[in-house]
Amino acid sequence: MSRLSAIRDALAKSPNNPSLLLLHGHACVEELQLDEALKMYERVLDIDPDQIEAQLGIARALLIRGDSSGAAVRVERVLQNEDDCAQAHLLLSRILLGEGDRARALEQFEKAVRIDAAVTDVGLEQELGRSAADVRRSVASSLLQNDTPFSSSSDPLPPSGDMGSDMSDDFIDEPFDEWRPETFFTPGDSERTKVNFDSVGGMEELKEEIRIKIIYPLQHPDLYKAYGRKAGGGILIFGPPGCGKTLMLRAVAGEVGCNYFAIGLHEIFDPYFGSSERNLHQIFETARSNSPCVLVFDELDSLAVDRRNVRESPMRNLVNQFLSELDGLRADQSRILVIGATNSPWNLDPAFRRPGRFDQTIFVPPPDRPARVQIIELLAKDKPIAHLDVDTLAKLTKGFTGADLKYVFDRAAELSLSEAVHTNRPVPISMDLLTDIAKNYHPATDDWFEGARPHVQQSAQDGLYTDVRKFLSAPSGARNE
Repeated sequence: MSRLSAIRDALAKSPNNPSLLLLHGHACVEELQLDEALKMYERVLDIDPDQIEAQLGIARALLIRGDSSGAAVRVERVLQNEDDCAQAHLLLSRILLGEGDRARALEQFEKAVRIDAAVTDVGLEQELGRSAADVRRSVASSLLQNDTPFSSSSDPLPPSGDMGSDMSDDFIDEPFDEWRPETFFTPGDSERTKVNFDSVGGMEELKEEIRIKIIYPLQHPDLYKAYGRKAGGGILIFGPPGCGKTLMLRAVAGEVGCNYFAIGLHEIFDPYFGSSERNLHQIFETARSNSPCVLVFDELDSLAVDRRNVRESPMRNLVNQFLSELDGLRADQSRILVIGATNSPWNLDPAFRRPGRFDQTIFVPPPDRPARVQIIELLAKDKPIAHLDVDTLAKLTKGFTGADLKYVFDRAAELSLSEAVHTNRPVPISMDLLTDIAKNYHPATDDWFEGARPHVQQSAQDGLYTDVRKFLSAPSGARNE
């Protein structure tokens, strides 16, 4: 069954679904069935006369027909009401380029990218001779040079006093533009691509969950609208230390096509009363101004501590502020994915796992044998290793984390390098040396599972520990095989 036939079948079940009608229209445009596409878009406008995507769909269909004037009229009508519509500026850029006005086409293209950092049109970029990544780098550079807030639009962030009357006086001492994230990657930043999902062995479930929540929605917005889903949400990842949680957080930056923030605890905690809450609020406001984006919190248990175990008022206030910020993302439907990582999920306040907050939890166990094979191959890359037997080493390192495997390779490299220095000749890393180090190394994951066991037993009904229970109940010889 073709994609268009499948959409028609779905539309027969829900004939007045605007998202399905839009999908139908887009599919018709792709297959150059322009009359049918125009009918679908007009049906959407009958339901909602202000539906921007339908108006732009008509403009695209008219442009393909060769009616650039009619297409331009439709787009300009959209921009009269919504000047910050990136897709409209992008389409107007293509219309102007087709009419030979390259200067104005380039101006509209740059405006589109400044409004929405995730917007792109590869064909248009090639014809203009300027990529969206070039514009993003130019924007990021100007922001740094001009000392202006990080924002996907050209408008500065409002001062804290403009954020609403419900903010306490503790939040209006300083404007938001005084805060700068230390780890901030725009889509065009070359640094972000150095680590991606290919750099992380295993964790396929977590990779796919991240794709579902932020990558696919940006790639297939119409399909997500048809299912009533939006980009963003919350993911909590937990497990023993050294299993690659932090590496995975870093790899997300190289995988997603949107802005990325990684927040250090030192950027939040402040000894002055009310300042930590204000810092956290500034972080979320900056994320909103740069959406779509990914917001990452490592060592989450230090920030989202269980209020039942806290007597100090400032820490309780910070937890309350964090919960309020997460609820705010849900209320305003921000396209922000919040990822938190922790080694100690039992120290988190239970309120963080309610729907709309960190409602998706993923256990990251020590890598199984296929994952260890991937990790070993990654670690062995570009190293002078003689006769490496990946399968044998993977079998020998059952229970090892990615950090444990890295230690084995690093230690073997140090010993071989020492011998090379003393003999004044290159000495390759031998397989025997790797196996000797692995045999004499005790992974630390057993200690984590022993510490987790009482919490798992006390929380028999808690779905958070389902995968941990399965891991602990498996025969010891079958774990991580």
